[in-house]
Amino acid sequence: MKSGQSARGFTLVETLVVVVLIGILALAAIPLLSSQDPTRLDAAAAEVGNALRFAISEANRGGGYVLVDGSAPGRLQVLNSDASGASLAAVIDPLTKRALDIGTSDPALSGQVSMAPRFFQGGVPYTRLLIGPGTQLQVFDGGINRGPLQAGSGIVLTLGPQSVAVALNETTGLVALP
Repeated sequence: MKSGQSARGFTLVETLVVVVLIGILALAAIPLLSSQDPTRLDAAAAEVGNALRFAISEANRGGGYVLVDGSAPGRLQVLNSDASGASLAAVIDPLTKRALDIGTSDPALSGQVSMAPRFFQGGVPYTRLLIGPGTQLQVFDGGINRGPLQAGSGIVLTLGPQSVAVALNETTGLVALP
């Protein structure tokens, strides 16, 4: 090499610094991008909506009562009930042949989607809904009938900064997905 000429290129230290910085950025960005996948939230909303529709159809078909119980954190259970709101037995999902019980650790919710039932009566959100006979929707809390379901009721699903509500129509019993 002639004197006065500078070598071109990067040193090993410079290259390692750049690689480490790219690795740190990737570690920060990948979890944020993967946790906000809108298809996960849509799949969870569809599963919860289907469970609510099935609960309403079971109350219609059998002429009895069905309790939608979201009082346990991260769980939504559909149970056969009596008029007092006391659960008698789990409603069986005809596809899986298991109790209709949705949890935040289930595959559709994948542990990242949180679920908050909000069945309104008197402006207060409760976690239990008694359906029946037919499409009558009554809010229950601690074995006490709080009265008919009010507008704005449903189940809110949240994934990171995004949230959607699976809404219940208080007069018709129709379930609306976002």
